[in-house]
Amino acid sequence: MRDDEKDADELEFHAFQRRVSAAAPPRVGRARKASDRFVKVPLLWAEQAARATSTPKAFVWIWLLHMAWRAKNSTFTISNEQLRAFGVHRNTKYQALKELERAGLIQVSRAGKKAPLVTLLYL
Repeated sequence: MRDDEKDADELEFHAFQRRVSAAAPPRVGRARKASDRFVKVPLLWAEQAARATSTPKAFVWIWLLHMAWRAKNSTFTISNEQLRAFGVHRNTKYQALKELERAGLIQVSRAGKKAPLVTLLYL
């Protein structure tokens, strides 16, 4: 991914965060639930952490969240080339999708040799 694409994605993400914050009702005297919490992680850090800890399948999950945000939809396709740039092998992607689907976090539609259509559940 080029630096100008990364900068554009980051600007778009910040704009998205501002829109969400502005649309959210003010919280008065209520602590956030653990399920309400989130973290913004640069993909470069996630990639480096996945390599350092030998957990590329964890990176696949983060990449799926990124793709849902980028597509502005919880359903999108994910190709081998997208993850290859981050050092994730196609078999690792396949295993990660299978395990995430088994855990009930995603739904995957496969059509032959085409990129699978992934739907993130609970978003």
